[in-house]
Amino acid sequence: MDEGGRKEEILRAAQTIFSQYGYHQATIRLIADQAQCATGTFYLYFVSKQDCFLALVEKLYIHVMEQIMRARAGVGNPAEKLKRSLEAAVEVFRRDYELAQVILVRGAGADPLFEERMWRVREAFSEFMVNDLVECGVKRETAVIGAHGWVGALVEIVGVWIRDGQALDLAKATHEIQRIFWMAWGLNDFRSVD
Repeated sequence: MDEGGRKEEILRAAQTIFSQYGYHQATIRLIADQAQCATGTFYLYFVSKQDCFLALVEKLYIHVMEQIMRARAGVGNPAEKLKRSLEAAVEVFRRDYELAQVILVRGAGADPLFEERMWRVREAFSEFMVNDLVECGVKRETAVIGAHGWVGALVEIVGVWIRDGQALDLAKATHEIQRIFWMAWGLNDFRSVD
């Protein structure tokens, strides 16, 4: 197996272990056992459990941003770009429930470095929204506040969805949040981009 494949196997194993045990109870031994490798093999790819967890945060960030870029490709209307970006982000969480659970719920508050990295992820997503909102005619100051508010609401709704064992209708809940914010931003054509 090539190095990239082995590293990915260890990351998948870590994702499963963090999901089952949480950050503090997970151990490198548990991760290595799940990946069917020696702890020494783990250390070939990651310097610590923290480093491995940060790699999972980065994986989620990259996946979200790739899906957003794909969803926005070739779309000229800023309101439609915004709508597609939001839907793409939600779809990533929906499709990769375990990774979302690890990052947004099981790792929350585990380490200040994780919190800092997650703020950077949220900031990058918010910046897309700010630019789209400004293109829609929303004042930049309002767009900045609104984008951060929407991202915060999204994280909270996804967190509730995860903690409640996916009982909440995530698509319906995020659609309602989007509708509320759309009205607040004065984008009256919400239904026209449905």
